[in-house]
Amino acid sequence: MQIKIDYLKNHPHLVSEISKWFFKEWGYLYPERDLASVEEAVAGRMNYDKIPLALVAVSDNNFVGTVCLKDYDMETRKDISPWLAGLYVKEEFRNNGIGRLLVKNIIKKAKELGVDELYLYTPNAEKFYEKMGWCTINYEKYQETDVKIMRKSYDSPYSQKKV
Repeated sequence: MQIKIDYLKNHPHLVSEISKWFFKEWGYLYPERDLASVEEAVAGRMNYDKIPLALVAVSDNNFVGTVCLKDYDMETRKDISPWLAGLYVKEEFRNNGIGRLLVKNIIKKAKELGVDELYLYTPNAEKFYEKMGWCTINYEKYQETDVKIMRKSYDSPYSQKKV
């Protein structure tokens, strides 16, 4: 399977589908949002050279996954930025390295934008990110869900400091 990573801006017709995925998968973490507001947020990521932006994975003209780079992903943690967010791969394409490829490419783009560390939070994918060098820096409850906040630094060694 050949995967092409591209900017969402080059595939605006995917905004609606991505929004539906996000709403179904993570809507419980954003109870104040409806599908229309999620779609508006996703559409706002159609950029090439500034945050927020999103990348998509395409295989044989099939849309198979996405990842985002955002200023903030937790309303309660605006003290740290920017964030990797919205990593999603269609179920039938999972376990083929597409998620890792999307993460690698969004980190590359973040570096191009001058970002030297990224954050993310996850309720259940800590092991996936640890395998790619992300470190858990804090455990918190967010929207009644236990989450891990993780950091990826690439220009300086990891600090044990909790944030």
